[in-house]
Amino acid sequence: MKWSALFLATLLTAHAQQAIVNMPSADITPKGQGFLMHETQLRPYQAGAYRYWYATNFFTYGVGRNTELALTTYNAGAPSTKNQNVGFGFKSAIPLAPDSRERQITIGSMGLWNYRGQGVGNFSYAHYSWRLPQARTRLTMGGWFGTEELFKKNSGNVLAGLEHPVNKRFILLAEWFAGNHDLGFFVPGVLFHPTPRQIVVVGYKIANNPRNGAGGFVVEYGFFFGGKSKGGHH
Repeated sequence: MKWSALFLATLLTAHAQQAIVNMPSADITPKGQGFLMHETQLRPYQAGAYRYWYATNFFTYGVGRNTELALTTYNAGAPSTKNQNVGFGFKSAIPLAPDSRERQITIGSMGLWNYRGQGVGNFSYAHYSWRLPQARTRLTMGGWFGTEELFKKNSGNVLAGLEHPVNKRFILLAEWFAGNHDLGFFVPGVLFHPTPRQIVVVGYKIANNPRNGAGGFVVEYGFFFGGKSKGGHH
């Protein structure tokens, strides 16, 4: 992928993440590299809503042909919740044009095993993404379907994301899962690259409906390992 035809193409090979915040991004882990990210969601204060802390861990491995394999553990924390899962699946990109707009379709699916006794389920999605020619903002729009093992109800709706590079280290982010379910939040945030192979994300989630749960902070740290290049592409 490229920010521009030449110079920024090199820059982008060193800056990636495999999700915007929780929403799977258009980035694919390069072949032979691994990517590991820890996410903490927390509400450390009490202002008409309960305190909580939850952790999700993402691991991806690039297998080539614009495809990565993924292993994710969801929602370990306190208070305990019934949608704690282990998921295994894939994400693949289908480039539509070899130009700087990075137009592509991304598809993925995760099989879920709920270790709180809720059974097995699935989370699948597809989206289209492209970059605005001058601002280099990447926009993502698509749809998804997920089962009650993760979303606490069988549900499906649209999703959308925005990634705007401020400079080679900072990216402004926003994502939205539409609907009333356990991932029904709008999340604005910022991404920072301490080094080309490390990622820090800080955001705040805002519920589509207060009955979905309380808002709170999202903090993520991720890094690439293996392979010969400096990292992924963002």
